[in-house]
Amino acid sequence: MDNRKIKNIFFIRSDRLGEFLLSLYAIKLVKLNYPDSKICLLAKKDNIELIRGIDFVDCFLEYKDCIFGGFKGALNLSGILRREKIDCVISLNPKKEFHLASLLALVKLRIGYNRKFGFCLNGKIEDEKYKGIKHEVEYNLDLMKLLCREIYAPKIDLAIDSRDTLKALGIKDPTKKYVVMHPFTSNPSKKIGDDFWVSLINRLKNSCARDIVIVGSKDEMKEAFELAEKLKIEDLTGKLSLRNLAAFLKYNCSVFVGLDSGPMHLASIIGVPVAGLFKTSNSKRWGPFNTQSLILENKSDEGLKQKIEDIIKFTCSNVLRKI
Repeated sequence: MDNRKIKNIFFIRSDRLGEFLLSLYAIKLVKLNYPDSKICLLAKKDNIELIRGIDFVDCFLEYKDCIFGGFKGALNLSGILRREKIDCVISLNPKKEFHLASLLALVKLRIGYNRKFGFCLNGKIEDEKYKGIKHEVEYNLDLMKLLCREIYAPKIDLAIDSRDTLKALGIKDPTKKYVVMHPFTSNPSKKIGDDFWVSLINRLKNSCARDIVIVGSKDEMKEAFELAEKLKIEDLTGKLSLRNLAAFLKYNCSVFVGLDSGPMHLASIIGVPVAGLFKTSNSKRWGPFNTQSLILENKSDEGLKQKIEDIIKFTCSNVLRKI
């Protein structure tokens, strides 16, 4: 197929927030290479709401496992691809049903990784992400070499809401700058014990950080409440949607300190200085991308605790810079 004739491009990224955010560079790159194309994106509802309004995705389709999972899901998706006259599908997270759907719909260009029914694809590369020798963004861009002549990571500008949205959430002073903490993770092996956070936050409060706030999802509210009560710091856990969090990070965050997680990658895209803590995950692949950052990596809580002074220096230098 002559790539110059590509008009309707369908991206699939149906997994979690961090992986989703790190795919945006590849999606925008394709839009820049094919400015007259219509780009659709299949993704989870919360992720769609977070990026709604960006200028390089033209339409969205909400991913639900009950609709798009399994063989029945492949049939459902193939029907949509045919109806929308999609001529290029790019599966950024490989699934058998996604690859099968693009084949059943007879999409002319079917791009993805050579696994999970990779035989359905006619544009594919080997999936070497497990090696962890590049950043996730770079791995995603490698796949775009099948479509784009020049490969680079374009700047991502999210359509972030105004400060007024934060006032409506009851944030008393929408101009105050905080050190934002996210001590949570969906993967228990990445978790760092409370002793670490207690020591870090107390040290920060006694140095440069008078205003510290914890953020997180509703699932993390109980854990956050106990930590915030113990340390007498503000707690916004469960009170912000992803879109609210993006606005809060843009207007109210001087430094973000957290584990390898979706909020860390969101702070990175927005351009907030990030101190990322890595206990088990590969920081080379999953570290903060394209922002001022400090990466601390150790297999044990005690090893990370010994590096608290590095976090304090990094945090204080950025807090004082923004005063």
